[in-house]
Amino acid sequence: MKRTITYLLLFGILIHFYSCDSEAKSKNAVKNSAVSIDNKEAQQFKKELESLNDSTSVQVILPDSIPIIYANEDEILNLQNGVVLFGWPKCPWFRNAVEPLIEFANEDHVRIYYLNIHDIRDFKELEDGKVITTKKGSAGYQALLDKFKDIWNPYTAVGVDSIKRISSPTVLYIEKGKGVSKVVSTVVSQTDPKVKLDSTQREELKARYRRYFTS
Repeated sequence: MKRTITYLLLFGILIHFYSCDSEAKSKNAVKNSAVSIDNKEAQQFKKELESLNDSTSVQVILPDSIPIIYANEDEILNLQNGVVLFGWPKCPWFRNAVEPLIEFANEDHVRIYYLNIHDIRDFKELEDGKVITTKKGSAGYQALLDKFKDIWNPYTAVGVDSIKRISSPTVLYIEKGKGVSKVVSTVVSQTDPKVKLDSTQREELKARYRRYFTS
């Protein structure tokens, strides 16, 4: 009887370590999902953000080393493992998020796929109690909504939980082709996106981005 209990305990320990090891490998695959970074794309991303500094209250200064990969809807739909950033350069919430995100990515050696969603999203409104579409989104955007429907936030403007929307900024973690985690917006304490995050808020946001890999 004692021998049986010992075997069961050993089996349980082995299963535990196997599960932890498997999870670590899976997250490592998400972290290292891209083969290489094109420096031209990194500089393009830096230019897109910094070129707006004279016309916006949220100043963005990025390093020369930026692990960003531009992607389209199809590439993200077919992505098996990776971290995806959704947003656009003029969005003040996006501008607040991007510096802490890039710091996190450089510190943790994470490559980030980027999709500008400004022109591909749909727009909906409530009219006489009915949801109407005032602007159709791209087919790829709709496909993203459908594929990762369980993880997106509801389209709050129409008040229907089943209707989803990709907010700016959203950082989506894709593992084995599924959306497993996300970080939306910045931090709770930020109420005005035109005021840049302070150092404490930046560290809090970086911790939000890092949590998926450390949990």
